[in-house]
Amino acid sequence: MLHLAIDEPKSFQLLSPTTIGEALSIAAEHGRDFSYLAGGCDLVDQLKHQLTMPRTVINLKQIAELRGIDKRADRVRIGALTKLAEIERDDELAPSLAALVQSAGRVATPQIRNMGTVGGNLLQDSRCPYYRRAWYCYRKGGMVCDAHHGINVEHAIFGGARCYTVTPSDLAPVIVALDGLVHVRGAGGTRTLRAEKLFVSPDENILAMHRLRKDEILTAVELPLRSARRSAFIKYAQRNAGDFSRASVAAALNIENGRVRDCRIVLGGVATVPWRSGAAERAIEGSPLSSERIEAAARAAADLAEPLAHNGFKVGLVRKLVREALTQLSV
Repeated sequence: MLHLAIDEPKSFQLLSPTTIGEALSIAAEHGRDFSYLAGGCDLVDQLKHQLTMPRTVINLKQIAELRGIDKRADRVRIGALTKLAEIERDDELAPSLAALVQSAGRVATPQIRNMGTVGGNLLQDSRCPYYRRAWYCYRKGGMVCDAHHGINVEHAIFGGARCYTVTPSDLAPVIVALDGLVHVRGAGGTRTLRAEKLFVSPDENILAMHRLRKDEILTAVELPLRSARRSAFIKYAQRNAGDFSRASVAAALNIENGRVRDCRIVLGGVATVPWRSGAAERAIEGSPLSSERIEAAARAAADLAEPLAHNGFKVGLVRKLVREALTQLSV
């Protein structure tokens, strides 16, 4: 159990490039024995507990092109190193991207939001306490999911397959609900992914939470701006500040001629990836956003749930949060 007491990283060299190209060149020189540092909220914890022990840490904080919010008529592009607090305080984003502003404001504490970045929040690793500490679970290359047989209050009720960790990002369900894009750059060039394709379920790759290759850098998130689009984000955590989500919901839709159009309902904190609830969407798509249809969507959102021994409460919680989010959008 000595491993549980480790609170000091192994030595490493810290390099601070000033351009993306320079960062990628350094990464190429070090093979796979490096880690990128963005805000540091996740990586520093992993370094301290020696969950990762790179010889080199490539600090991205000096790269100006990874920062900033660029607003255009039909879209907004947010640099991956943009601080969560900047989004939380941006009054111009609130009318058209309400869910994004709401989710940024619910991440952890004000101190962490002043350090944490958009890219870091999206790409953070599993927060499962079994994975983060001494247990040798499937995600570490072992032969068992300790959470499945242990205390699993925080774990998945959707999409579990050998691993039942949940996506820890508050922004992730939002960028999927808002039909966002993520821009990535690596040694092989640049590429763009639909937000919902960024995340990886354990039945596809149990060792990864996202599709970025080792050398790649998430450079920006891009979200469409639609004047008629309504969106909302609601999160439940054991404590309002500091805790990861037990469950959350991001919802986005249009109201045209009194009926719901282009509805997207995405759950967080309850699945291994941001979980898009097609059943809940179908329950209200093309219908007035009445209390009866909202209730139907709330119930449908939990239809495929498979709770574990200690997290059955999430079924009712999902229904409650979907109900509240859609009610908020109906006003």
